[in-house]
Amino acid sequence: MFVAPTKWLLFQDRQTIDNDDNANLTFTHDDSLLEIFENLAIYPDSDVVLARRFDGDFLELLSVYRPSPQRGVIWENRGNWTIKSGLRMRTLDVASARRRDLQQTPLKSCLVMTDPNTVNHLTDFKDKTIDPVTKANYPWILHLVNRMNATISFEVTNSWGYRAENGSWNGMIGMLKRREIDIGGTATFLVPERIGVVQYIQLYTHTCSRFVFRRPLLSTVSNIFILPFQRNVWIAIAVFLTLVFCLLYLTIQWENYRDRMAESATDWNQKPNKPTISDYLLILLGAFSQQGYAYEPHRISSRIVTFMLLLASLSLYASYTANIVGLLQSTTDSIKTLPHLLNSPLKLGAQDVVYNRYYSKSFQDPVRKAILEQRIEPKGRKSNWMSIEEGVRRIRNELFAFQGEIGTVYQLMQDTYFEEEKCGLTEIDYLKVLYPLLVIQEQSPYSEIIKTGALKLREYGLKYREEYRLYTRKPVCASQTSFITIGFTECDFALITMGYGILLAVIVLALELLWHKRQTMRAKKCAIIETSRAETDLVYLD
Repeated sequence: MFVAPTKWLLFQDRQTIDNDDNANLTFTHDDSLLEIFENLAIYPDSDVVLARRFDGDFLELLSVYRPSPQRGVIWENRGNWTIKSGLRMRTLDVASARRRDLQQTPLKSCLVMTDPNTVNHLTDFKDKTIDPVTKANYPWILHLVNRMNATISFEVTNSWGYRAENGSWNGMIGMLKRREIDIGGTATFLVPERIGVVQYIQLYTHTCSRFVFRRPLLSTVSNIFILPFQRNVWIAIAVFLTLVFCLLYLTIQWENYRDRMAESATDWNQKPNKPTISDYLLILLGAFSQQGYAYEPHRISSRIVTFMLLLASLSLYASYTANIVGLLQSTTDSIKTLPHLLNSPLKLGAQDVVYNRYYSKSFQDPVRKAILEQRIEPKGRKSNWMSIEEGVRRIRNELFAFQGEIGTVYQLMQDTYFEEEKCGLTEIDYLKVLYPLLVIQEQSPYSEIIKTGALKLREYGLKYREEYRLYTRKPVCASQTSFITIGFTECDFALITMGYGILLAVIVLALELLWHKRQTMRAKKCAIIETSRAETDLVYLD
Protein backbone atom coordinates (compact mmCIF):
# COMPACT_ATOMS: atom_id res chain seq x y z
CA MET A 1 0.00 0.00 0.00
CA PHE A 2 3.01 2.31 0.29
CA VAL A 3 4.16 1.85 -3.32
CA ALA A 4 4.46 5.04 -5.42
CA PRO A 5 2.61 7.10 -6.46
CA THR A 6 0.42 6.71 -3.35
CA LYS A 7 1.03 9.43 -0.75
CA TRP A 8 0.29 9.05 2.97
CA LEU A 9 -0.10 11.73 5.67
CA LEU A 10 -0.44 10.19 9.16
CA PHE A 11 -1.23 12.21 12.34
CA GLN A 12 -0.24 11.41 15.91
CA ASP A 13 -1.26 13.49 18.93
CA ARG A 14 1.55 13.36 21.54
CA GLN A 15 -0.50 15.35 24.09
CA THR A 16 -2.49 13.74 26.97
CA ILE A 17 -4.87 15.29 29.50
CA ASP A 18 -3.85 15.28 33.22
CA ASN A 19 -6.52 13.61 35.44
CA ASP A 20 -5.98 16.14 38.28
CA ASP A 21 -6.47 19.22 36.26
CA ASN A 22 -8.33 19.06 32.97
CA ALA A 23 -6.94 22.41 32.06
CA ASN A 24 -3.33 21.15 31.99
CA LEU A 25 -1.80 19.13 29.16
CA THR A 26 1.15 16.85 29.75
CA PHE A 27 3.67 15.54 27.21
CA THR A 28 4.11 11.80 26.68
CA HIS A 29 7.31 10.13 25.45
CA ASP A 30 5.61 7.05 23.99
CA ASP A 31 7.45 6.11 20.74
CA SER A 32 5.80 2.76 20.25
CA LEU A 33 4.18 4.01 17.06
CA LEU A 34 7.58 4.25 15.37
CA GLU A 35 8.17 0.58 15.97
CA ILE A 36 5.18 -0.30 13.82
CA PHE A 37 7.10 0.75 10.68
CA GLU A 38 10.11 -1.48 11.38
CA ASN A 39 8.75 -4.42 9.36
CA LEU A 40 6.72 -2.59 6.71
CA ALA A 41 7.66 -2.47 3.01
CA ILE A 42 8.38 1.24 2.89
CA TYR A 43 11.08 1.63 0.24
CA PRO A 44 12.71 4.73 -1.32
CA ASP A 45 9.83 5.28 -3.73
CA SER A 46 7.25 5.59 -0.93
CA ASP A 47 5.86 8.88 0.36
CA VAL A 48 4.79 8.42 3.99
CA VAL A 49 4.78 11.49 6.26
CA LEU A 50 4.06 11.30 10.00
CA ALA A 51 2.86 14.53 11.60
CA ARG A 52 3.26 14.43 15.41
CA ARG A 53 1.73 17.17 17.58
CA PHE A 54 3.74 17.95 20.70
CA ASP A 55 2.59 21.20 22.34
CA GLY A 56 -0.29 23.34 21.23
CA ASP A 57 -0.34 23.58 17.48
CA PHE A 58 3.28 22.54 16.88
CA LEU A 59 3.53 19.58 14.46
CA GLU A 60 6.78 17.74 13.76
CA LEU A 61 6.97 16.21 10.29
CA LEU A 62 8.83 12.94 9.77
CA SER A 63 9.13 10.75 6.67
CA VAL A 64 10.07 7.10 6.80
CA TYR A 65 11.65 4.63 4.37
CA ARG A 66 14.06 1.74 4.24
CA PRO A 67 16.77 1.34 1.56
CA SER A 68 15.99 -2.34 0.99
CA PRO A 69 14.49 -5.36 2.73
CA GLN A 70 17.94 -6.07 4.18
CA ARG A 71 18.29 -2.62 5.75
CA GLY A 72 16.53 -0.98 8.68
CA VAL A 73 14.08 1.91 8.76
CA ILE A 74 15.37 5.47 8.33
CA TRP A 75 13.43 8.46 9.73
CA GLU A 76 13.89 11.82 8.03
CA ASN A 77 13.13 15.11 9.78
CA ARG A 78 11.27 17.05 7.10
CA GLY A 79 10.44 20.15 9.18
CA ASN A 80 7.48 21.43 11.23
CA TRP A 81 4.19 23.25 11.02
CA THR A 82 2.44 25.82 13.20
CA ILE A 83 -0.59 27.99 12.71
CA LYS A 84 1.52 31.13 13.03
CA SER A 85 4.56 30.18 10.91
CA GLY A 86 2.99 27.66 8.58
CA LEU A 87 5.07 24.94 6.91
CA ARG A 88 8.82 25.17 7.35
CA MET A 89 10.86 22.48 5.52
CA ARG A 90 14.40 21.52 6.40
CA THR A 91 15.17 20.77 2.75
CA LEU A 92 13.31 21.01 -0.53
CA ASP A 93 15.15 18.10 -2.12
CA VAL A 94 12.94 15.44 -3.69
CA ALA A 95 12.94 11.89 -2.35
CA SER A 96 15.18 10.54 -5.15
CA ALA A 97 17.90 13.00 -4.09
CA ARG A 98 17.51 12.47 -0.33
CA ARG A 99 17.32 8.68 -0.46
CA ARG A 100 19.87 7.72 -3.06
CA ASP A 101 22.23 6.29 -0.43
CA LEU A 102 21.18 2.64 -0.35
CA GLN A 103 23.80 1.69 2.26
CA GLN A 104 25.50 -0.98 0.14
CA THR A 105 22.25 -2.68 -0.78
CA PRO A 106 22.96 -5.70 -3.01
CA LEU A 107 21.30 -5.33 -6.41
CA LYS A 108 21.14 -7.79 -9.29
CA SER A 109 21.43 -7.25 -13.03
CA CYS A 110 21.67 -9.27 -16.23
CA LEU A 111 23.92 -8.87 -19.28
CA VAL A 112 22.89 -10.12 -22.72
CA MET A 113 25.82 -11.62 -24.64
CA THR A 114 25.74 -13.28 -28.03
CA ASP A 115 29.40 -14.29 -27.61
CA PRO A 116 30.49 -15.83 -24.29
CA ASN A 117 33.95 -14.25 -24.65
CA THR A 118 32.37 -10.81 -24.24
CA VAL A 119 32.53 -11.24 -20.46
CA ASN A 120 36.33 -10.92 -20.72
CA HIS A 121 36.26 -7.64 -22.65
CA LEU A 122 33.61 -5.51 -20.98
CA THR A 123 35.93 -2.59 -20.22
CA ASP A 124 39.03 -2.92 -22.43
CA PHE A 125 37.32 -1.80 -25.67
CA LYS A 126 38.58 -4.86 -27.57
CA ASP A 127 36.46 -6.62 -30.17
CA LYS A 128 34.23 -3.57 -30.45
CA THR A 129 32.12 -5.22 -33.13
CA ILE A 130 30.95 -7.98 -30.76
CA ASP A 131 28.10 -7.15 -28.35
CA PRO A 132 28.73 -3.39 -28.44
CA VAL A 133 25.44 -2.58 -26.67
CA THR A 134 26.39 -4.67 -23.64
CA LYS A 135 29.89 -3.20 -23.55
CA ALA A 136 28.48 0.33 -23.67
CA ASN A 137 25.82 -0.25 -21.01
CA TYR A 138 28.00 -2.13 -18.52
CA PRO A 139 29.93 1.01 -17.36
CA TRP A 140 26.64 2.92 -17.15
CA ILE A 141 25.25 0.36 -14.73
CA LEU A 142 28.38 0.63 -12.61
CA HIS A 143 28.09 4.44 -12.53
CA LEU A 144 24.43 4.24 -11.50
CA VAL A 145 25.16 1.70 -8.75
CA ASN A 146 28.09 3.73 -7.40
CA ARG A 147 25.93 6.82 -7.30
CA MET A 148 23.37 4.90 -5.20
CA ASN A 149 26.06 3.48 -2.89
CA ALA A 150 24.96 -0.06 -3.69
CA THR A 151 26.61 -3.25 -4.87
CA ILE A 152 25.62 -5.27 -7.91
CA SER A 153 26.03 -8.78 -9.26
CA PHE A 154 25.50 -9.82 -12.86
CA GLU A 155 23.96 -12.81 -14.54
CA VAL A 156 24.50 -13.65 -18.21
CA THR A 157 21.96 -14.69 -20.84
CA ASN A 158 21.96 -14.89 -24.61
CA SER A 159 18.47 -13.44 -25.16
CA TRP A 160 16.89 -10.07 -24.49
CA GLY A 161 13.61 -11.80 -23.74
CA TYR A 162 10.54 -12.54 -25.81
CA ARG A 163 7.03 -13.74 -25.04
CA ALA A 164 6.32 -17.42 -25.66
CA GLU A 165 3.03 -18.85 -26.89
CA ASN A 166 1.93 -19.62 -23.33
CA GLY A 167 2.42 -15.96 -22.31
CA SER A 168 5.64 -16.45 -20.34
CA TRP A 169 8.76 -14.40 -20.95
CA ASN A 170 12.30 -15.67 -21.33
CA GLY A 171 15.71 -14.00 -21.24
CA MET A 172 16.40 -10.74 -19.46
CA ILE A 173 12.80 -9.50 -19.69
CA GLY A 174 11.57 -12.69 -18.02
CA MET A 175 14.02 -12.18 -15.14
CA LEU A 176 12.76 -8.64 -14.60
CA LYS A 177 9.13 -9.73 -14.73
CA ARG A 178 9.77 -12.45 -12.14
CA ARG A 179 11.77 -9.92 -10.06
CA GLU A 180 14.86 -12.08 -10.17
CA ILE A 181 16.95 -9.01 -11.08
CA ASP A 182 16.52 -5.30 -10.33
CA ILE A 183 17.86 -3.68 -13.49
CA GLY A 184 18.58 -4.84 -17.02
CA GLY A 185 22.24 -4.57 -17.89
CA THR A 186 21.75 -4.42 -21.68
CA ALA A 187 19.49 -1.94 -23.45
CA THR A 188 16.52 -3.29 -25.35
CA PHE A 189 14.01 -1.99 -27.87
CA LEU A 190 10.78 -0.34 -26.79
CA VAL A 191 8.06 -2.49 -28.32
CA PRO A 192 4.32 -2.56 -27.45
CA GLU A 193 4.25 -6.06 -25.96
CA ARG A 194 6.85 -5.14 -23.33
CA ILE A 195 4.96 -2.10 -22.04
CA GLY A 196 3.50 -3.04 -18.67
CA VAL A 197 5.97 -5.89 -18.25
CA VAL A 198 9.06 -3.77 -17.61
CA GLN A 199 9.70 -0.08 -17.08
CA TYR A 200 11.90 1.83 -19.52
CA ILE A 201 14.53 4.34 -18.45
CA GLN A 202 15.30 7.30 -20.67
CA LEU A 203 18.90 6.27 -21.21
CA TYR A 204 19.29 5.58 -24.91
CA THR A 205 22.08 3.73 -26.65
CA HIS A 206 22.53 5.55 -29.93
CA THR A 207 22.59 2.56 -32.22
CA CYS A 208 20.04 0.68 -34.27
CA SER A 209 19.73 -2.05 -36.88
CA ARG A 210 19.18 -0.86 -40.43
CA PHE A 211 19.80 -1.80 -44.02
CA VAL A 212 23.13 -0.31 -45.11
CA PHE A 213 24.31 -0.25 -48.72
CA ARG A 214 26.38 1.77 -51.12
CA ARG A 215 24.35 3.78 -53.58
CA PRO A 216 24.46 1.76 -56.82
CA LEU A 217 25.43 3.20 -60.15
CA LEU A 218 22.58 4.87 -61.95
CA SER A 219 22.96 2.42 -64.83
CA THR A 220 22.11 -0.56 -62.61
CA VAL A 221 18.63 0.66 -61.68
CA SER A 222 17.54 2.55 -64.79
CA ASN A 223 18.14 2.74 -68.52
CA ILE A 224 20.85 5.39 -68.77
CA PHE A 225 20.70 5.33 -72.57
CA ILE A 226 17.56 7.44 -72.48
CA LEU A 227 18.63 9.68 -69.57
CA PRO A 228 21.05 12.06 -71.36
CA PHE A 229 18.09 13.93 -72.84
CA GLN A 230 14.83 14.90 -71.26
CA ARG A 231 11.57 13.59 -72.59
CA ASN A 232 10.81 16.78 -74.52
CA VAL A 233 14.19 16.56 -76.25
CA TRP A 234 13.52 12.99 -77.35
CA ILE A 235 10.14 14.06 -78.70
CA ALA A 236 11.79 16.93 -80.57
CA ILE A 237 14.37 14.51 -82.04
CA ALA A 238 11.61 12.18 -83.19
CA VAL A 239 9.75 15.06 -84.81
CA PHE A 240 12.99 16.25 -86.45
CA LEU A 241 13.78 12.80 -87.86
CA THR A 242 10.25 12.44 -89.18
CA LEU A 243 10.54 15.81 -90.90
CA VAL A 244 13.94 14.92 -92.36
CA PHE A 245 12.61 11.58 -93.55
CA CYS A 246 9.78 13.32 -95.42
CA LEU A 247 12.11 15.92 -96.93
CA LEU A 248 14.61 13.24 -97.87
CA TYR A 249 11.91 11.24 -99.58
CA LEU A 250 10.69 14.24 -101.56
CA THR A 251 14.15 15.47 -102.57
CA ILE A 252 15.40 12.03 -103.65
CA GLN A 253 12.23 11.40 -105.61
CA TRP A 254 12.62 14.79 -107.25
CA GLU A 255 16.31 14.08 -107.94
CA ASN A 256 15.44 10.73 -109.52
CA TYR A 257 12.72 12.29 -111.61
CA ARG A 258 15.02 15.05 -112.90
CA ASP A 259 17.75 12.57 -113.74
CA ARG A 260 15.36 10.45 -115.71
CA MET A 261 14.03 13.46 -117.53
CA ALA A 262 17.57 14.56 -118.34
CA GLU A 263 18.60 10.99 -119.16
CA SER A 264 21.79 11.55 -117.20
CA ALA A 265 23.89 8.52 -116.39
CA THR A 266 24.25 8.87 -112.63
CA ASP A 267 25.05 6.13 -110.19
CA TRP A 268 21.58 6.34 -108.77
CA ASN A 269 19.94 5.84 -112.19
CA GLN A 270 22.07 2.78 -112.83
CA LYS A 271 20.36 0.97 -109.96
CA PRO A 272 18.02 -1.72 -111.19
CA ASN A 273 15.16 -0.47 -108.99
CA LYS A 274 13.82 2.77 -107.66
CA PRO A 275 14.75 3.79 -104.07
CA THR A 276 12.36 2.26 -101.57
CA ILE A 277 11.20 3.28 -98.11
CA SER A 278 13.83 1.01 -96.53
CA ASP A 279 16.55 2.82 -98.51
CA TYR A 280 15.42 6.18 -97.11
CA LEU A 281 15.27 4.75 -93.62
CA LEU A 282 18.81 3.34 -93.83
CA ILE A 283 20.11 6.65 -95.11
CA LEU A 284 18.47 8.44 -92.18
CA LEU A 285 19.69 5.99 -89.52
CA GLY A 286 23.18 5.74 -90.96
CA ALA A 287 23.66 9.49 -90.89
CA PHE A 288 22.05 9.98 -87.48
CA SER A 289 24.09 7.24 -85.77
CA GLN A 290 27.36 8.39 -87.36
CA GLN A 291 27.76 5.11 -89.24
CA GLY A 292 27.76 6.45 -92.79
CA TYR A 293 25.49 5.72 -95.74
CA ALA A 294 25.79 4.68 -99.41
CA TYR A 295 23.93 7.65 -100.89
CA GLU A 296 25.74 10.60 -102.47
CA PRO A 297 23.43 13.53 -103.18
CA HIS A 298 24.13 15.57 -106.31
CA ARG A 299 21.19 17.95 -106.34
CA ILE A 300 21.07 21.15 -104.28
CA SER A 301 17.85 20.28 -102.47
CA SER A 302 18.96 16.79 -101.39
CA ARG A 303 22.39 18.11 -100.37
CA ILE A 304 20.79 20.76 -98.13
CA VAL A 305 18.61 18.13 -96.42
CA THR A 306 21.55 15.76 -95.97
CA PHE A 307 23.81 18.52 -94.63
CA MET A 308 21.13 19.58 -92.15
CA LEU A 309 20.80 15.96 -91.02
CA LEU A 310 24.57 15.51 -90.55
CA LEU A 311 24.98 18.82 -88.67
CA ALA A 312 22.14 18.08 -86.28
CA SER A 313 23.39 14.53 -85.78
CA LEU A 314 26.88 15.76 -84.92
CA SER A 315 25.60 18.17 -82.25
CA LEU A 316 23.25 15.61 -80.71
CA TYR A 317 25.91 12.90 -80.80
CA ALA A 318 28.45 15.10 -78.98
CA SER A 319 25.95 16.03 -76.27
CA TYR A 320 24.69 12.49 -75.91
CA THR A 321 28.10 10.86 -75.51
CA ALA A 322 29.28 13.51 -73.04
CA ASN A 323 26.24 12.90 -70.83
CA ILE A 324 26.61 9.12 -71.12
CA VAL A 325 30.16 9.28 -69.77
CA GLY A 326 28.97 11.24 -66.75
CA LEU A 327 25.92 9.04 -66.16
CA LEU A 328 27.95 5.83 -66.32
CA GLN A 329 29.87 7.00 -63.24
CA SER A 330 26.91 8.54 -61.42
CA THR A 331 25.17 6.92 -58.45
CA THR A 332 21.45 7.00 -57.84
CA ASP A 333 19.53 8.07 -54.74
CA SER A 334 16.26 6.56 -55.96
CA ILE A 335 16.37 3.78 -53.32
CA LYS A 336 14.95 5.58 -50.28
CA THR A 337 12.19 3.37 -48.89
CA LEU A 338 11.61 -0.31 -48.21
CA PRO A 339 9.40 -0.76 -51.34
CA HIS A 340 12.22 0.75 -53.42
CA LEU A 341 14.67 -1.65 -51.79
CA LEU A 342 12.40 -4.64 -52.37
CA ASN A 343 12.07 -3.86 -56.09
CA SER A 344 15.72 -2.88 -56.60
CA PRO A 345 18.39 -5.11 -58.20
CA LEU A 346 20.29 -5.19 -54.89
CA LYS A 347 20.65 -8.51 -53.10
CA LEU A 348 19.57 -8.43 -49.45
CA GLY A 349 21.01 -10.03 -46.32
CA ALA A 350 20.57 -9.69 -42.56
CA GLN A 351 22.72 -10.09 -39.47
CA ASP A 352 22.16 -13.45 -37.83
CA VAL A 353 21.27 -12.28 -34.32
CA VAL A 354 18.33 -13.30 -32.15
CA TYR A 355 16.41 -9.99 -32.17
CA ASN A 356 16.69 -9.67 -35.96
CA ARG A 357 15.12 -13.08 -36.49
CA TYR A 358 12.38 -12.44 -33.92
CA TYR A 359 11.25 -9.02 -35.12
CA SER A 360 11.59 -9.87 -38.82
CA LYS A 361 9.16 -12.76 -38.41
CA SER A 362 6.71 -10.70 -36.35
CA PHE A 363 5.99 -8.09 -39.04
CA GLN A 364 2.55 -8.18 -40.66
CA ASP A 365 2.84 -5.45 -43.30
CA PRO A 366 3.24 -6.86 -46.83
CA VAL A 367 6.49 -5.06 -47.69
CA ARG A 368 8.50 -6.35 -44.73
CA LYS A 369 7.01 -9.82 -45.07
CA ALA A 370 7.97 -9.83 -48.75
CA ILE A 371 11.53 -8.76 -47.90
CA LEU A 372 11.83 -11.64 -45.44
CA GLU A 373 10.13 -14.30 -47.54
CA GLN A 374 11.45 -13.35 -50.98
CA ARG A 375 14.87 -11.84 -50.36
CA ILE A 376 16.20 -13.01 -46.96
CA GLU A 377 14.56 -16.45 -46.60
CA PRO A 378 13.59 -17.45 -50.16
CA LYS A 379 11.96 -20.85 -50.38
CA GLY A 380 14.09 -23.54 -51.95
CA ARG A 381 17.28 -21.49 -51.71
CA LYS A 382 19.90 -20.73 -49.11
CA SER A 383 18.83 -18.10 -46.59
CA ASN A 384 20.71 -14.83 -46.38
CA TRP A 385 21.24 -14.76 -42.60
CA MET A 386 24.95 -14.17 -42.18
CA SER A 387 27.65 -12.74 -39.98
CA ILE A 388 28.23 -9.03 -39.96
CA GLU A 389 31.74 -9.48 -41.40
CA GLU A 390 30.37 -11.30 -44.44
CA GLY A 391 27.66 -8.68 -44.92
CA VAL A 392 30.14 -5.80 -44.90
CA ARG A 393 32.39 -7.64 -47.34
CA ARG A 394 29.51 -8.22 -49.75
CA ILE A 395 28.47 -4.55 -49.56
CA ARG A 396 31.97 -3.73 -50.76
CA ASN A 397 32.14 -6.23 -53.62
CA GLU A 398 28.54 -6.61 -54.78
CA LEU A 399 25.25 -4.85 -55.30
CA PHE A 400 24.22 -5.76 -51.78
CA ALA A 401 22.22 -4.28 -48.89
CA PHE A 402 22.89 -5.64 -45.39
CA GLN A 403 20.62 -5.22 -42.39
CA GLY A 404 22.68 -5.07 -39.22
CA GLU A 405 23.76 -2.96 -36.26
CA ILE A 406 25.01 0.21 -37.93
CA GLY A 407 27.71 1.06 -35.39
CA THR A 408 29.42 -2.28 -35.96
CA VAL A 409 28.90 -2.08 -39.72
CA TYR A 410 30.53 1.33 -39.90
CA GLN A 411 33.41 0.21 -37.69
CA LEU A 412 34.21 -2.64 -40.08
CA MET A 413 33.89 -0.29 -43.06
CA GLN A 414 36.23 2.19 -41.41
CA ASP A 415 38.80 -0.56 -40.89
CA THR A 416 38.60 -2.36 -44.25
CA TYR A 417 37.33 0.05 -46.94
CA PHE A 418 39.39 2.39 -49.09
CA GLU A 419 38.56 6.06 -48.76
CA GLU A 420 36.65 6.24 -52.03
CA GLU A 421 34.62 3.17 -51.02
CA LYS A 422 33.21 5.01 -48.01
CA CYS A 423 31.21 7.32 -50.27
CA GLY A 424 27.56 6.90 -51.11
CA LEU A 425 26.60 4.93 -47.98
CA THR A 426 22.84 4.91 -47.38
CA GLU A 427 20.61 3.65 -44.57
CA ILE A 428 17.00 2.44 -44.61
CA ASP A 429 15.20 1.65 -41.37
CA TYR A 430 13.75 -1.86 -41.37
CA LEU A 431 12.77 -2.68 -37.80
CA LYS A 432 11.09 0.70 -37.18
CA VAL A 433 11.99 0.85 -33.49
CA LEU A 434 13.50 3.52 -31.25
CA TYR A 435 17.03 3.43 -29.96
CA PRO A 436 17.35 0.70 -27.30
CA LEU A 437 16.80 1.79 -23.69
CA LEU A 438 17.68 0.42 -20.27
CA VAL A 439 14.89 -1.36 -18.42
CA ILE A 440 14.08 -2.03 -14.76
CA GLN A 441 11.35 -3.83 -12.84
CA GLU A 442 7.80 -2.58 -13.19
CA GLN A 443 7.07 -0.46 -10.07
CA SER A 444 10.67 -0.68 -8.98
CA PRO A 445 11.34 1.09 -5.64
CA TYR A 446 14.49 2.58 -7.18
CA SER A 447 12.95 3.90 -10.40
CA GLU A 448 13.22 7.62 -9.58
CA ILE A 449 16.76 7.24 -8.26
CA ILE A 450 17.81 5.40 -11.42
CA LYS A 451 16.02 7.89 -13.69
CA THR A 452 17.76 10.79 -11.98
CA GLY A 453 21.08 8.97 -12.26
CA ALA A 454 20.50 8.42 -15.98
CA LEU A 455 20.02 12.16 -16.47
CA LYS A 456 23.21 12.81 -14.53
CA LEU A 457 25.14 10.39 -16.73
CA ARG A 458 24.09 12.38 -19.77
CA GLU A 459 24.75 15.71 -18.07
CA TYR A 460 28.26 14.73 -16.95
CA GLY A 461 29.16 13.19 -20.32
CA LEU A 462 29.79 9.71 -18.91
CA LYS A 463 27.14 8.25 -21.22
CA TYR A 464 28.79 9.56 -24.38
CA ARG A 465 32.28 8.46 -23.40
CA GLU A 466 31.56 4.79 -23.99
CA GLU A 467 29.40 5.45 -27.04
CA TYR A 468 32.11 7.46 -28.78
CA ARG A 469 34.69 4.77 -28.08
CA LEU A 470 32.52 1.82 -29.05
CA TYR A 471 30.37 3.15 -31.89
CA THR A 472 31.61 4.48 -35.18
CA ARG A 473 29.59 7.12 -36.97
CA LYS A 474 29.04 6.95 -40.71
CA PRO A 475 32.46 7.25 -42.43
CA VAL A 476 33.13 10.61 -44.02
CA CYS A 477 33.47 10.61 -47.79
CA ALA A 478 36.87 12.23 -48.30
CA SER A 479 37.68 11.19 -51.86
CA GLN A 480 35.81 10.23 -55.00
CA THR A 481 38.73 10.21 -57.42
CA SER A 482 38.89 6.48 -58.07
CA PHE A 483 37.90 5.00 -61.40
CA ILE A 484 34.57 3.24 -61.55
CA THR A 485 34.56 -0.06 -63.37
CA ILE A 486 31.78 -0.45 -65.92
CA GLY A 487 30.73 -4.01 -66.63
CA PHE A 488 27.92 -5.94 -68.26
CA THR A 489 25.47 -4.94 -65.52
CA GLU A 490 25.81 -1.25 -66.29
CA CYS A 491 25.47 -1.80 -70.05
CA ASP A 492 22.74 -4.42 -69.95
CA PHE A 493 20.27 -2.30 -71.93
CA ALA A 494 22.73 -1.94 -74.81
CA LEU A 495 23.41 -5.67 -74.78
CA ILE A 496 19.69 -6.43 -74.63
CA THR A 497 19.09 -4.10 -77.57
CA MET A 498 21.85 -5.80 -79.57
CA GLY A 499 20.40 -9.20 -78.68
CA TYR A 500 16.95 -8.23 -79.88
CA GLY A 501 18.51 -6.76 -83.01
CA ILE A 502 20.34 -10.00 -83.76
CA LEU A 503 17.18 -12.00 -83.12
CA LEU A 504 15.20 -9.73 -85.44
CA ALA A 505 17.90 -10.02 -88.12
CA VAL A 506 17.82 -13.82 -87.89
CA ILE A 507 14.03 -13.81 -88.17
CA VAL A 508 14.12 -11.48 -91.20
CA LEU A 509 16.83 -13.65 -92.79
CA ALA A 510 14.71 -16.74 -92.30
CA LEU A 511 11.71 -15.01 -93.82
CA GLU A 512 13.82 -13.85 -96.77
CA LEU A 513 15.12 -17.37 -97.33
CA LEU A 514 11.59 -18.74 -97.24
CA TRP A 515 10.43 -16.01 -99.59
CA HIS A 516 13.37 -16.65 -101.94
CA LYS A 517 12.69 -20.39 -101.89
CA ARG A 518 9.04 -19.80 -102.65
CA GLN A 519 9.87 -17.45 -105.50
CA THR A 520 12.41 -19.94 -106.91
CA MET A 521 9.87 -22.75 -106.82
CA ARG A 522 7.30 -20.54 -108.50
CA ALA A 523 9.83 -19.61 -111.19
CA LYS A 524 10.63 -23.27 -111.80
CA LYS A 525 6.96 -24.07 -112.10
CA CYS A 526 6.49 -21.25 -114.58
CA ALA A 527 9.52 -22.45 -116.56
CA ILE A 528 8.16 -25.99 -116.66
CA ILE A 529 4.78 -24.73 -117.81
CA GLU A 530 6.36 -22.60 -120.52
CA THR A 531 8.50 -25.55 -121.67
CA SER A 532 5.48 -27.85 -121.84
CA ARG A 533 3.56 -25.25 -123.81
CA ALA A 534 6.44 -24.85 -126.24
CA GLU A 535 6.67 -28.60 -126.76
CA THR A 536 2.93 -28.77 -127.31
CA ASP A 537 3.16 -26.02 -129.95
CA LEU A 538 5.94 -27.95 -131.71
CA VAL A 539 3.79 -31.07 -131.80
CA TYR A 540 0.93 -29.12 -133.29
CA LEU A 541 3.30 -27.65 -135.88
CA ASP A 542 4.56 -31.08 -136.80
